Amino acid sequence: MNKLMSVFLVLLAFSGWITGSIFLYASKVNNEYASEMAGENAFNIIEQSLKNDHSEAEVLAEIKRWNQNGWTAQTGSVITLCQSDRQRFRQWVTEKNISQICKEVK
Repeated sequence: MNKLMSVFLVLLAFSGWITGSIFLYASKVNNEYASEMAGENAFNIIEQSLKNDHSEAEVLAEIKRWNQNGWTAQTGSVITLCQSDRQRFRQWVTEKNISQICKEVK
């Protein structure tokens, strides 16, 4: 009986380690997905807001207007992209202006 109890407790301990490892891995995957989707949401908000602006000057003027008027959805999205993936701005502006946009909105 004592040997059986020892085996049971060892198996119980290992199952706890295995379950903990599975939860740790799932948590990591979930955090990566949430970070990626935050960037996607920010990109989509900016993309919809800039859909009628064609030149780089228009884009810069529009972002400046968002900042001056306190449009938090747009400026928050710009901040999110500045922190997570600045290269997504290349669709609208050149590399030189990306850092200007990120400095202006902070």
